[in-house]
Amino acid sequence: MLRTSLAVTLLFALLSVSLAQQKPAPPVLKLAVLANGRITVNGGPATLESLRESLKTLSQQKGVVWYYREAANTEAPPVVKQVVKAIVDARLPVRFSSRPDYSDTIGPDGKPVKQ
Repeated sequence: MLRTSLAVTLLFALLSVSLAQQKPAPPVLKLAVLANGRITVNGGPATLESLRESLKTLSQQKGVVWYYREAANTEAPPVVKQVVKAIVDARLPVRFSSRPDYSDTIGPDGKPVKQ
């Protein structure tokens, strides 16, 4: 009985240390630029100014941008340059996706990354 009690106590101690060492996932801002130039942030409409504010807040939280551009194989709408500049100015990491549900990641070579 004493061994069992000691083993359970040790197990809970190890589990609590393990959980304390896990870092919470950084906040994510899901950014989409549609083919017609509209911008969405986390599924809702956004302007360049509201995007900049969202990116500023995200930067303070040490978050990450998940970026999707509709019709990425066509010429980008003019707003894309401003959107990318806003991300760079906020110094945020970006994960690129080719799907509007952000279910994939595109690597630097333009090909999907296996996860």
